[in-house]
Amino acid sequence: MKPIRLILATIPALFLAAVTTPVRSASPEFYVAPHGADTWSGTRPEPNADKTDGPFATLARARDAVRRVNGSGTNTHPITVLIRGGEYRLSEPLVFNAVDSGAPERPVIYAAYPGERPVFSGGRRIGGWRRGADGLWSVEIPEAKSGRTVFRQLFVNGQRRERARWPQEKWFTVAGAANAKEAGWAGSLSGVKDDELARCSFRFRPGDLRPDWANLEDAEVVVLQFWMASRLRIQALDERQNSVLFTGGSWRPLTWSFGYYVDNVAAGLSVPGCWYLNRKTGILQYHALPGEDLTQAEVIAPETLQLLRVAGDADRGEYVHDIVWRGLAFRHTAWDLPASGYHYTQAELPVPAAIQVTGARRCVFEACELSHLGGWAIELGRGCQDNRVIGCVLEDLGAGGLKIGEPADPGSDAAEACRNEVSDCRFRHGCKVYLGAPAVWVGQSGGNRIRHNEFTGQFMWAVSLGWNWSYFPLNRSRDNVVEKNHVYDLGTGVLGTHGALYCLGVSPGTVLRHNYIHHVHAAEAWGAGEGIILDNGCIGIVVENNVVHDAVAGGWGCNFNCLGNIIQNNVFVNGRTYQLTRYGDAPEGPPPPNGEVFTRNLVVWREGPLIKERDWWSFATLWDYNLYWQSRGEPIRFMRYTFDEWKVKGLDVHSVIADPLFVDLEKNDFRLRPESPAFKLGFRPIDLSDVGPRQAR
Repeated sequence: MKPIRLILATIPALFLAAVTTPVRSASPEFYVAPHGADTWSGTRPEPNADKTDGPFATLARARDAVRRVNGSGTNTHPITVLIRGGEYRLSEPLVFNAVDSGAPERPVIYAAYPGERPVFSGGRRIGGWRRGADGLWSVEIPEAKSGRTVFRQLFVNGQRRERARWPQEKWFTVAGAANAKEAGWAGSLSGVKDDELARCSFRFRPGDLRPDWANLEDAEVVVLQFWMASRLRIQALDERQNSVLFTGGSWRPLTWSFGYYVDNVAAGLSVPGCWYLNRKTGILQYHALPGEDLTQAEVIAPETLQLLRVAGDADRGEYVHDIVWRGLAFRHTAWDLPASGYHYTQAELPVPAAIQVTGARRCVFEACELSHLGGWAIELGRGCQDNRVIGCVLEDLGAGGLKIGEPADPGSDAAEACRNEVSDCRFRHGCKVYLGAPAVWVGQSGGNRIRHNEFTGQFMWAVSLGWNWSYFPLNRSRDNVVEKNHVYDLGTGVLGTHGALYCLGVSPGTVLRHNYIHHVHAAEAWGAGEGIILDNGCIGIVVENNVVHDAVAGGWGCNFNCLGNIIQNNVFVNGRTYQLTRYGDAPEGPPPPNGEVFTRNLVVWREGPLIKERDWWSFATLWDYNLYWQSRGEPIRFMRYTFDEWKVKGLDVHSVIADPLFVDLEKNDFRLRPESPAFKLGFRPIDLSDVGPRQAR
């Protein structure tokens, strides 16, 4: 029996080699096309002459055809589904269950038809625009007025357009804590405890907030809280006391903030490229960019939260396995805001993904595009093991790119998400809605490989590993490998970035190696922007052979409550505010943590101090055989100590202060000349020639 093929559509030219031209055979062939019909047999790539047969119209119909083939019990070959090019609108997610699975020797493949691009979209097209005397374009959306639909994103000719906001640039600052006893909204405090008040109210400066914004539909106040942001709805506002009460709160007092702005208000419409939806009138207004004619433009508003669900159940042993999605585009997912608003402590984990995967084994997303999304792109959740995300492009994302695992211990080996691969992907420009997300997050999950990827744009971290504050209970983060990734121009949004590579909690066997990281940015009001960070409780991590330069807060930092990590043979060059930091939580009780092994590293800089702190709580750490060089020739201090005083503390006894003799420091060529003193310290050359995504498969 010959292979059965079910056929779908288009793939970018870069990935055409990944999809083979369908071979005619006596076996049935199934196709999907926008001009098809689910009542047809699906055995033709085009309709026949009399339009009585041809391809299917939907991927769901093709999936059901695969189910019948699998259910027959007679198939012994791979099943390939090729999809014709064009747009397929999804009003709800397409679901794959265990019955849709293939087998290791005969996977089910859903792939783009050669030379074409199928696009699965959760957006609706908006037409009927008219231009007013004020130059603004407008259209009535009856469903918005009736409450049947609410959209919070708009894309014009394939580009994201921002909602009108106030102020139009930068942000307001919180004036202080609110006085609940004197506020006009004191009667609205039923059930609000005193310790909660600071998290759901504040004082504002006169004129910054307006009484007509106090409703549950339009205005959203975005409070910028360093590595995260709260998005809140106004419940009540007192102009006399200049204080505001929100329907919900944040995880910390709202005074713990460097500013806020108000999203979706008509006052901001004077900025070209902005839009505003009045949910009372149902009128959508848009301030066009120069030359834009909305009667000729493609305008899309996302309405669907998720596009694809792979719904296995690891707790019951019902896995979805051996399915490949190749060369497909997934675009335009929505995001929602509860009546109580939104906040989360770190990494924006509650936000849903366009592709939600649970209980999957040996599934593959290859050469796919995920873009123009309201939340995360892909989540490999509970029970996802041995899956691969390879050669994909994930860009213009509402939150982060890829979540692996869960924040809590899954409770069993079968339920753990582990041994997944993310390779040769491009993560570009996220955090468009939820400002504090990483490009890749790995929680209670081990054995994952994050290799040969590109990370750039607005993310709080490129990769975040581990999810345990302090040491116990031990988490499942271990043996993860992050290698040969290219991270650059990271943190270009309003929050900047905390750090490029970030670890949290005990993680034995985890390795960060051969990554090239440069130009990591900080927020204007927050001094972050670091290269590699080992945060609270990190144990057992190796950081080696990485090159970091032009990270605002330096190349490497470690929390005091870390121990047993090895940081060796790295190059850290030209941090702006400082180069290294050992920061944060003071050791609690004897004996103090033993610190890390910091050895054979090259630290070279031209501005700022070597180490951020002026002193440490504990010097129980092992630093030696390092090279330090201030390229302007200025004297080097180790915090408040001279080099000799530093050595007396047992640190860097065999280290040197010397020019490393890079081939060309000004051009960021960090290869070493043969006579470099670094070689006498045991430093080994670092080869970054194959960093980043490799040639397409």
